[in-house]
This record gives sequence, structure tokens and C-alpha cells, in this order.
Amino acid sequence: MCVIFLVVEDDPVSATVIREILRPFGESHVANDGATALRFFRESLDGGVSYDCVFLDIMMPDMDGHETLEALRGEEERRNLWGSDAVRVVMVTALGDFENVRMSFREQCDGYLVKPIRRERVFALLRELGLVKESAGETGGSIPSV
Repeated sequence: MCVIFLVVEDDPVSATVIREILRPFGESHVANDGATALRFFRESLDGGVSYDCVFLDIMMPDMDGHETLEALRGEEERRNLWGSDAVRVVMVTALGDFENVRMSFREQCDGYLVKPIRRERVFALLRELGLVKESAGETGGSIPSV
């Protein structure tokens, strides 16, 4: 199964590292801000090939991760996409405080990763979300953490 990811990250190094961690599972597209992510998301839905999972940074200029998540869920609602038809969203951030975690889950994220991102944690979360099988992607060289 080839998973299609959208990585929304304004830091190019972090985006590259996340993309490399996800490489064994499928293809990744990168948006460096929330507005671009929303455009990519809409285009994918319009094209009939939607993203399976979005890795979304919280601290971004202009449109932060919370605003982006709200916009993504709003777009799904307008298109009547619910439950298993909705994209899985994983918040990726340096913000591990209770308020940001609570706000993210209230806005319907599916997972939350605090930087530095560890390959093993990403693999475990992808398995929990049902996006990959038990042993998928756990081979290969080491990937730096974000």
C-alpha cells in the first residue's frame, strides 16, 4: 500500500527529515505554509486522489497549524468527508504543553508528535492510525531526528 503524505513545515531541514522518515511508506508532498497546504489539499480532493495523512507543524507564519487544521477539517465537512474518509492529521511541533495538545485534539487531529521527531515514534503512530503494517519501513539506515 502506497501512502500519500502532505508535510506542512516551514523549516526546510525539518521538512526534509520528516519526508525521509516517511519515504519507505509512499510519496510525500511538502507545503511550506498553511495556505499552500490548503491549496494542495483542495487540489488533491478535486483530482480524486486525496492525501492519506498530513504532518502539520503548529508554529508557522501567517496561518499556523491550528488554523490550517481547522481549514482542512472545514474543507472535508463541505465535501461530506467523515470518519475513515477524512485525512489523518498528525501535529508536529516543539510545543508539548497541555494547551496546545488539548487544542489540537479538540480541532480533530489524530496524533501529536513533539520535536525532536524520532523515526520509531513516527512508525508506531502510523501503525496506530492503520496506515502501515506492523513491520513496514523499519529497515534501512539511520535518519536524523528533527
